[in-house]
Amino acid sequence: MLKYKIIADSTAGFSKEEIEKYNLEVLPLTLSYKGKEYKDGIDITTDKFYEMFFNDNEKRKFFRISSFSRDNDEFPKTSQVSPAMFVETYERIIKEGYTPVVIPITSVLSGTYRSALLAKDIVDDENIVVIDSQTAIGAVKVLIKAIMKKEYETKEDLINEAERLKKRVNYLAVMDTLEYVAKGGRMGKFSAGIGNLLHFKPIMQLDYKGTIVPVAKPRGLKHAFAGISDMLVDEPIDFNYDYEFGYSTEIENLQGLIAACKPHIDDNYSIGQISPVIGVHVGPRASALFYISTKDLDKKLIKE
Repeated sequence: MLKYKIIADSTAGFSKEEIEKYNLEVLPLTLSYKGKEYKDGIDITTDKFYEMFFNDNEKRKFFRISSFSRDNDEFPKTSQVSPAMFVETYERIIKEGYTPVVIPITSVLSGTYRSALLAKDIVDDENIVVIDSQTAIGAVKVLIKAIMKKEYETKEDLINEAERLKKRVNYLAVMDTLEYVAKGGRMGKFSAGIGNLLHFKPIMQLDYKGTIVPVAKPRGLKHAFAGISDMLVDEPIDFNYDYEFGYSTEIENLQGLIAACKPHIDDNYSIGQISPVIGVHVGPRASALFYISTKDLDKKLIKE
């Protein structure tokens, strides 16, 4: 029987209780803001970071013509988990008798996956497993929980199950404002401004590479939440696995998403807060749903 220990990064949003329950190692990414560095989930709480950043942004609007302008010193930067941190973690876990299994945020959004691979080469142990989740935040969490529902004879068995589940894990999110995705450089300022003016609330999904892409552009939150509910008809939740609703700030919006999804969910969901590493890009009042589907999903949403 394979004795393994999963290493996640802080963007997955595991609580202290979950880390203890599942015997996980969680390594923090670093947020840099206004000359200070914060280890995600360690040096500052998620709520405190959001309060600091979003409140600062509201104050700056009074002094700028455009709320979409970006000052490199005023928009948070993120740093991946370092190879050195992975090396230390690998060596300790191996001494404890475990096989390290790393499942980080998609390599499209962070260099953490590459750091894990580099650290594997440094330690020079072929038993170390590094899997690109090709998804993000709460979807990584439900993927890890799903993998841990089974026992495995070999690391190859675990890898095969992870690859099967990756085809079924879904990430659906709605941003209340496009302002921050523009500030972060992931959308043109003009497009974001027009989108906000017209009250577009795009439904975001991750494609097969782990790239976040809009799959629908409804107007208004009510229609966006209804759109996610409709998607659950064709991409239903597998209730054999844990699933989670996520939010950045102000849980009231999330309650609207939960209400819209009621025909397609049971009462066994959890609620988690989105890591500020991603949350600073999706902005305040964002809402999301993360789950394993009963079937493989069509994730080829963009062309090669």
